[in-house]
Amino acid sequence: MKDIKQKIFTTFGALLILFTAGVAGYAIIERWNFLDSLYMTVITLATIGYGEVHPLSQGGRIFTIFLILGGIGTMTYI
Repeated sequence: MKDIKQKIFTTFGALLILFTAGVAGYAIIERWNFLDSLYMTVITLATIGYGEVHPLSQGGRIFTIFLILGGIGTMTYI
């Protein structure tokens, strides 16, 4: 039972870290507000792909690539 709790905690922790990094990354790199950063993170990690909230800079595109790879890796781990 303790092992299951640890796995659940690890899973939610990994997702929280990934979402926090995504929101912070867009806020810092693109200078977007919290809601735009959160929305972009959610549509990126959920692979919905509606399109960018605002046009991305080159740094923002590189960050998005790593966010997608991080999301794929995290979901594979989970």
